Amino acid sequence: MIPSTLRKATEVAGVSTEEAFDPQPMQEAVLGPLVRVVEEAAGGDLWALVGAASCRLQGADATSPNLEFITTGPALRTLAEMLDMPSTWGRGAYLAAQRLHFMRGRVPVFVFANPVFHGRYESLSPIEIPSLWDARPHIEVGGATVLVSPLEWELLLAVVLDSTPRIHALRACMRDRGFDGRLLTRLLREGHVQSATEEAVWAVLERPDDD
Repeated sequence: MIPSTLRKATEVAGVSTEEAFDPQPMQEAVLGPLVRVVEEAAGGDLWALVGAASCRLQGADATSPNLEFITTGPALRTLAEMLDMPSTWGRGAYLAAQRLHFMRGRVPVFVFANPVFHGRYESLSPIEIPSLWDARPHIEVGGATVLVSPLEWELLLAVVLDSTPRIHALRACMRDRGFDGRLLTRLLREGHVQSATEEAVWAVLERPDDD
């Protein structure tokens, strides 16, 4: 059975016609109720909002029409039961995972269990990187506490996936607001990345502005 708070978010996004062309107000309208349901399904398991929405909530200039979460297999199965919809396994160009896809209002929502991200030279399994979960920022949105992936993780992932627009957005934000060098070091170590990837990540933050 779909929880009433989530059903209401589906029926009424609570935004104006003008805002409907901007994904941010629509995402914020459904994020609070959605997070409460994800949190209930996860119980004590790991979960986090990731991707562009996570970056934007932390000040980076990143946009996407989607809300994306990562969690564990048991949490995804519980969520699928709560929403009475099936999950499917799939592998695309950059991501392999058991996934659940549904709409809230006009917002596409994706929940990935035990995802593995594939770049040209590296693969990353975030569930196996403890420092990512230890460092999740807590952000209040719509009366709910949203656990988001740290920007340091998002930068590492963007470099591995060769996502140039995301790299530029994160670089601008992290150089302006600062970043946690110790966390970044731990992420690189626990992700078992190659030295070339490690150098590329640090270069994003340390190279001169005119490079």
